[in-house]
Amino acid sequence: MKKMIYLISGLMILTISSCAPKPGTPEATLKIKKDQIEKVEKKVEETVDNIPKWCLNPPISDFALAACGTGESASMNMARNRAILDAKRQLADSIDSEISSRMEDFLKSTGMDANEKVKQASEIVTKNTTIQAKLIGYKQTKTDAFSMNGKYQFYVLIEYPIGKANQALLNQIKQDEVLSTQKDADKAMAELEAEIEKRKKK
Repeated sequence: MKKMIYLISGLMILTISSCAPKPGTPEATLKIKKDQIEKVEKKVEETVDNIPKWCLNPPISDFALAACGTGESASMNMARNRAILDAKRQLADSIDSEISSRMEDFLKSTGMDANEKVKQASEIVTKNTTIQAKLIGYKQTKTDAFSMNGKYQFYVLIEYPIGKANQALLNQIKQDEVLSTQKDADKAMAELEAEIEKRKKK
């Protein structure tokens, strides 16, 4: 009976060995690559399954800009810092777009958007406002973390009140001699102030 068991075991080992490609052959290289791809796909699937719904669909609001950041690390604190940095980068782009859009509206309102001197002034004001707006005013509204494959995956949602971006722009416009003295500037600034009041975070 023992001999029969040994014989069956031996045949199974030979069968398995014969199925595996020999090391160094193209088949073996292909199998290694296939295994690596499968591992990556599995990790991606696990990561996607863990992503919070609020991260996949950041809230859209008339009062605030929102961005979701992710970070991964063996250190929980490092994963959190990376997630916040990722979200801040996205938010900075959104703030820049918001300020640029408001500046375009302002220039159209003054009727001087084709003037080269006004264009140069608006570029400086937009840049200064963007830098100022990026530094202050954002807040974390949601966080979540998971442990996966020995590492932490951190998610964070941060928001920035649109009213603050518009207020920063208005302050910069008032300080700029070229823009603040343009024809219809008072009317354009009044419109921007009204927009700020409308978009203040409740």
